[in-house]
Amino acid sequence: MIDHKKLAKNIDFSRLLSLKEYLSNHPNIRINPIFALLELCSLSSGFDSQKLHDFKLRIDFFEQLPFKHFKNFRYDFYSDFLVIKDLSKMQVNRLEAVDQVVKNSYCTLLKIRSIAIKNLSKNKAESNINELSNWMINDLNIFRGAEYKLALNIFGGNTEFRKMIGLDSKPKDIKKKIWGSSWDMFHSKFSANGFRLSQILERNIYPFFLTSDANLFKIFQNLTLEIIKDGRDEFVSSFIMTSDSNFPHYEETFFESNSEKLLNLFVERRNNEYSFNEEKVNELILDLEIQNGIVV
Repeated sequence: MIDHKKLAKNIDFSRLLSLKEYLSNHPNIRINPIFALLELCSLSSGFDSQKLHDFKLRIDFFEQLPFKHFKNFRYDFYSDFLVIKDLSKMQVNRLEAVDQVVKNSYCTLLKIRSIAIKNLSKNKAESNINELSNWMINDLNIFRGAEYKLALNIFGGNTEFRKMIGLDSKPKDIKKKIWGSSWDMFHSKFSANGFRLSQILERNIYPFFLTSDANLFKIFQNLTLEIIKDGRDEFVSSFIMTSDSNFPHYEETFFESNSEKLLNLFVERRNNEYSFNEEKVNELILDLEIQNGIVV
């Protein structure tokens, strides 16, 4: 949790000065922090609009203030910045769409963890991944590709991925860890999806995503966007993911049969229109948090 307004402390001014100097020397570079701000201002039931509003205004002020004044601290945000934007009118449907993506991801990661804590032995690998896919189809009502690939690794015996769902975390840290992984996946998906970002931001962009998280990189490294079919919601896209078979817990024949199963599933559901049921997802989350020993 990051405080805002006059409660904000421990600010690293050296980094702010370096960023401001760089931007002043490269006027063609613009920053758009909206997705990062959404994560900072997220709540279990949506977003803190007041905090989001405050952060956005400060970043606007940061961009507009000349560097020579900024580096000498010759300014006061409260008296110098004339507020002319009303972010209370920010399109609510955009925030709701982001919220549903992150909630679905969080819910799926909780399900992966609830399966994992029961049994991660080699003889349960295939039944574990099948249980997850059936749950996504029948309960969540949307198939989450990146989360499925993470589960393939966890159930398949690649232990380095355990930390993404807090399998070895202390009880008080589990929820924070899984929410963090959910947001990491959100940023990865949208930073790599120029087609959707161009629609959302209403301008042509050519994004790329940088991360120092090796596990997160492995989840998304072999991902190609195919404009095959989109659901009713503008944030839904179809991805093709390829993967090696370096999973010690699966038999060699598993991937051939599993790939055929997923392809048939895609064909069967190709005309389905997805509608986010927030009440149902919230109920799933509550139940899964209890299963995972998360105390609210």
